[in-house]
Amino acid sequence: MKSMRPIRNWSRRIRFGLLNRFVLRPTTEPIDYRPQVRCRVSLLDHMNSGANNGSTPNEWIECFVHRIGDTTASKVADNSSLDDWRDIPPPNDLVLKFPGTGGRAERSTPFPMQPNQPISPSAEVWTWNPPGYGGSPGHATLKNLSGAAAAWSQKILDARTQTVADGCSTRIWLCGNSLGCLPAMHVGASLMDAYPSAILWIRNPPDLRRVILNISARYRATTAMQHVSAVLPKNVDAIDLAARCEIPAVFLMSEKDSLVLPEYQMAIHAAYAGPKLVVELSGLSHDDVLEEEHRPAINNALDWVIHQSQRPA
Repeated sequence: MKSMRPIRNWSRRIRFGLLNRFVLRPTTEPIDYRPQVRCRVSLLDHMNSGANNGSTPNEWIECFVHRIGDTTASKVADNSSLDDWRDIPPPNDLVLKFPGTGGRAERSTPFPMQPNQPISPSAEVWTWNPPGYGGSPGHATLKNLSGAAAAWSQKILDARTQTVADGCSTRIWLCGNSLGCLPAMHVGASLMDAYPSAILWIRNPPDLRRVILNISARYRATTAMQHVSAVLPKNVDAIDLAARCEIPAVFLMSEKDSLVLPEYQMAIHAAYAGPKLVVELSGLSHDDVLEEEHRPAINNALDWVIHQSQRPA
């Protein structure tokens, strides 16, 4: 039995390496990020506290910030750290964004915040580059994706939320696109008690196993990918995450998504444990940009989820 363990571990490492190469699309080339502000968020204190259970070996995360409304009156240096934000008042709305598998924080928009139609007097939109993407050190791997997201999110929440007698007065938005929906749900599953105003806003969440097998079928590689997808970490299992997440959620679903099929997404919607609103984006495929025709449905979803959130007065 002992002699079999190295073989099994070797096989698992090979399969996991193939899985990362199949799913993740990290890039590191420089990208113009204006008008955002670049910030490096150290994870060392979080790691030393033991809160990440060893799942996040990275020392810091690179992220980029849109500042909307009253926040623009306070200056913050580019290439900052969280210490540089210490004397800047926290915003009314704090958005944490997780891009998809080929996304980069440098290209992030303020959405769902709307600068021309402000939801609140002030907002900050923080978008991360996960380990191995952009300037964030480490390796791009599904194994550490959710752990890194949780560590980064907690550091931002500790630094950029305002606490009042009845709890946190800052409304929290967890926003994900495609693969980024999974770390968003992972973080959301732990926020209900400490941050009752938290909101989930995600588009085209993938059931990775079904997506992988569907794509591999096109190349007659289903049997091989069944073995590879068997090592998917539990913390990127969309159905399991949905069943554990109870904060109010808006699910944006592209009607003509051929990558993450609507039927896959509907199974995630059905498993979701909290209040939810599903918005079908008519005519759009997986990566298509929202059109003006979708604005009424988006505005309705914003009204619904804000009404659902529980922010102290």
